[in-house]
Amino acid sequence: MLIYRFRLTSEEQEDFIREIEIQPTQTFLDFHEIILSCTDLESCQNAFFYTTDKKYKKHQEISFKQQKKKIRKYDDELDEIITEVKVLHLMKNSRLNAFIDDPHQKMIYEYQAKDFHAFNLELFKIIKSEVSIFLPRCVKSIGALPKRVEIQLEPMIAPPEEEGTIHPPLAPVIRESIFSGIHEVESEIAEIESHMDEILAIEEKNVQSNGTPSPDVDENDMFAMEEQVEMESIEDYEDIENLEIKHRKFDGDSDEF
Repeated sequence: MLIYRFRLTSEEQEDFIREIEIQPTQTFLDFHEIILSCTDLESCQNAFFYTTDKKYKKHQEISFKQQKKKIRKYDDELDEIITEVKVLHLMKNSRLNAFIDDPHQKMIYEYQAKDFHAFNLELFKIIKSEVSIFLPRCVKSIGALPKRVEIQLEPMIAPPEEEGTIHPPLAPVIRESIFSGIHEVESEIAEIESHMDEILAIEEKNVQSNGTPSPDVDENDMFAMEEQVEMESIEDYEDIENLEIKHRKFDGDSDEF
């Protein structure tokens, strides 16, 4: 029987190597399961194989689950870019020999779970064996994949208190008032109160001297007190018309009063 021997390498870990033997008639699902087993990765249904050229440029895609993919490409007959819906190959239905056309075939395997890993696969040897061997199997294992570091913060725990510990009550917060610096002197207050009558009498006289009418003044005369204008002597005017114009607002028939 024929045996394909693939070398599996990782770009993120230089010293990581796995060599896997598998039969050409086995499926990509068998290949997927042996890769998980020899790399200590958890079971994952979101995984893909890609056939590639010698520079690892992706061509055909084989998926674990049934998936459809939209592909944009140029159509020569229509002379325009069109979109096609392509159904991906399933691992369980795809045999390796149907996708191997080069004795040094290269492929990519992508693992997309909590962590993402991408591996380069290369068919570097084809063996003819007369002995029946259980395949697939890992025949060489070097290095390990880097583990993701998870930082866990431990909760802060207060130290235990001794039995019978008494906590003093919290002191009340005292806020100072803007009047807290003012102090009343009883002797000064008493002296001010004893002279209150004199102070009020003086204030009343000041108000009356500033033009405030006394209670005996007639309300009808208030306008005369509010607005008084000294009129010049009649001899100072050459004609009576100028005098009437200047003092028009004092006319008894004016609309202002």
